[in-house]
Amino acid sequence: MQERHNVHAHHHGGGSLRWATAKHALRCLIGYNIGEGTGAAIGFLLGWDMALTLALAVGLAFAVGYAFTMIPMLRTMPWKQAAKVTVIGDTASISAMEVTENLLAFMIPGFMMATLADAIFWLGLGIILPAGFAVSYPAMYWAMKREQQKKGGSMQQAHQHNHH
Repeated sequence: MQERHNVHAHHHGGGSLRWATAKHALRCLIGYNIGEGTGAAIGFLLGWDMALTLALAVGLAFAVGYAFTMIPMLRTMPWKQAAKVTVIGDTASISAMEVTENLLAFMIPGFMMATLADAIFWLGLGIILPAGFAVSYPAMYWAMKREQQKKGGSMQQAHQHNHH
């Protein structure tokens, strides 16, 4: 069943891969931002300094981002393959998101000190989150296409072997 789904995705080519990439990149973005927000909140509530809070936020961003991407992949591929695609794709995606979102956060006047009640906080998120998605998508697409091509090559060999 898993192989049939992969063959189906492989034969439909770019369109279905682009859609799957968008879904995985969006899950990664959501997980990443939940993890980072949770880490920042914990650090703030515990009165930690900026460096320790940032370390926790980034660590949770990666952990939750990986989980949000990998868990749905397990429906269409084995654990080992899902883990490989997630680590390769999400590491690049989350790194790109981390840099982009943090640079923008520092560039938006007042954003870093804003509270949930401040309009600049919500305006800033409206800029930062789409930018994070935009930079994460190419990295995730590359990782998924790379894995699909590797899988496609072995499936074509198996398919040819079965017809001899």
